[in-house]
Amino acid sequence: MCGICGIIDLKKKLSREERDRTVRRMNEKLLHRGPDSAGYHSDERASLAMRRLSIIDLTTGQQPIFNEAGDIGVFLNGEIYNYLELKEDLLSRDHRFTTNSDTEVLVHLYESYGDNMVHHLKGMFAFCIFDLRRPRFFLARDRFGEKPLFYHHQDGVFSFSSEISSLLENRRINRKVDQEALGYYFRTSLIPESLTLLERVYSLPAGCTISLSPISFDIESYFTIDYRENPGIQSNEDASALIRPHLEAAVRRQTVSDVPIGAFLSGGIDSSTVVALLQSQSERPVQTFTARFEHQPYDESVTARKVADRLGTDHHEVLIPNFDFGEELFWEIIDHVGLPFRDSSAIPSYLISREISRHVKVALSGDGGDELFGGYDLFRWYTRILDTKRVPRPVRRLGREMLGMAAWVPGIRDNSRLRKWKRAAETSLQAVDVIPISLNEMFSDPEMKSIFPDSNTAVRNNYPALRQYPDAADAWSPLRRIMYYRLQHTLPVNMLVKIDRMSMANSLEVRAPFLDPDLFAASAQLPDRFLVRDGLGKYILRHMMRDVLPEEVFSGPKQGFSIPLHRYKNEAFTQLAQRLVYDENPFPEMFRPEFLDEVFQRGIHQDQSNARHSVFRSTHQLWMLMQLFGWAKRFRVTC
Repeated sequence: MCGICGIIDLKKKLSREERDRTVRRMNEKLLHRGPDSAGYHSDERASLAMRRLSIIDLTTGQQPIFNEAGDIGVFLNGEIYNYLELKEDLLSRDHRFTTNSDTEVLVHLYESYGDNMVHHLKGMFAFCIFDLRRPRFFLARDRFGEKPLFYHHQDGVFSFSSEISSLLENRRINRKVDQEALGYYFRTSLIPESLTLLERVYSLPAGCTISLSPISFDIESYFTIDYRENPGIQSNEDASALIRPHLEAAVRRQTVSDVPIGAFLSGGIDSSTVVALLQSQSERPVQTFTARFEHQPYDESVTARKVADRLGTDHHEVLIPNFDFGEELFWEIIDHVGLPFRDSSAIPSYLISREISRHVKVALSGDGGDELFGGYDLFRWYTRILDTKRVPRPVRRLGREMLGMAAWVPGIRDNSRLRKWKRAAETSLQAVDVIPISLNEMFSDPEMKSIFPDSNTAVRNNYPALRQYPDAADAWSPLRRIMYYRLQHTLPVNMLVKIDRMSMANSLEVRAPFLDPDLFAASAQLPDRFLVRDGLGKYILRHMMRDVLPEEVFSGPKQGFSIPLHRYKNEAFTQLAQRLVYDENPFPEMFRPEFLDEVFQRGIHQDQSNARHSVFRSTHQLWMLMQLFGWAKRFRVTC
């Protein structure tokens, strides 16, 4: 695990000295991702670098690593979990290895399979292979986007890095906000994966590669999400027999390490399942970690403790007090994400990662379980809304109006269920491919048109990047369509961003067994009834783990590591919000003062009787503004 960066100048527009100086600055910005050592490569066409967090082959795994002839090298961020199997195959093909590192298999795979090497990999990774024979550069990112790779390509100069803060050490990059991406940010807080909020700064999408030579620049996808129901799966036993071996193998593969491994434990089904399998494969108690919130409705620490007691782990709790917001952590999030980040659960993720890093270098998480096995409430709302579309449109419109009027009746106007049904009625009037966007909305369609009257192409074109589905989706069930949306458009730009940046900010490697490609392929064969049944998601996981985990894991509400932001903010939060929104607004001509004031007042005072906005939505709309303005200030971004 580490961070990688570099500048590739195939047309030799920059001096080698300038390239080397810039890349050294870029690499220093990645120190937290790899405090153990640094590696550099410089030649007439490229300056490349990495920071290393030593996990496998602690003594000889220094990068870059070359092939036998010394003319193909690689820098890797991440882990190749099946490297021992790959190494055995490559040895049979007469390749010679000089280290025990997983990184070295990449250069030999490239020699044997060329760009098709990516199909052989099981892991989380972003890497750069430099082929000095041609010259040619080949970069790739893992299937689901666990490891990041940002780039800037202009006038023949290609720069890349694991983090945006590092990439911006290249002072030739213009720090101007991307207006289209801004439209996506306000609508759903999700920026399509190929974009960032900076013009001409991009994220290589998950499951994609870049090939770069003096005459070509190509981006290709090597992985496409697909669901093909297996009609042979008829019973719980059939489904368990399909899933269990792959899940056990995924955990086993991801425990390969030369340093101790721990695990996140939220008390939910996903992390508890991972911990149960990890502990069953361990000879000593696994170290587990959970966040404990003072605000009771969000706290799952009691359930997590029961899981730890049942499984016999060495359990640790990290207290997240009420009203404990600190400005320093706000800036830490911006620095490490490099973009505005709406998900306030980055706060507990940072704090718990900091505690875990004091005990172990590697931790397993339950990320991806909801996406593979239908765990989100969003999935069930989506299918319900599609059911209501069978009702004639005039009746649905009337229902929306009646629910809207009821929302203003004293005594029920703050009813969260009523608010959800009103949103569902509104959403049912929209096109099918827009419904997932509306279910994720942070600012409504009318609010968006108020914020961006005419100018924003994303708003004007109804967010096209979030409405794209593969041709195969025509044969999918509604449940699979919304699962695809979450896996394709939410997981890589929200959940995986949070866990990567907050853990690596603390020099901690986090692995997600649920994102194993073989496990995904197996889960994609399950009929819907083994995903959602009787209004509950993750049916087959519940069935498989019922005799292993405490009942509270299955009966409690889903929380994960989310934070009650409205219970966390304090005077320091209010002062920072006021300073950013009113006094230090970096985009004074972009937003109407009335809009800013409305969001600020609603977010600070949290009027629970507001007929349209929940407390969560009010506080997180303000948090989004604070993150945007703080990011622009921190990175000197202009409009």
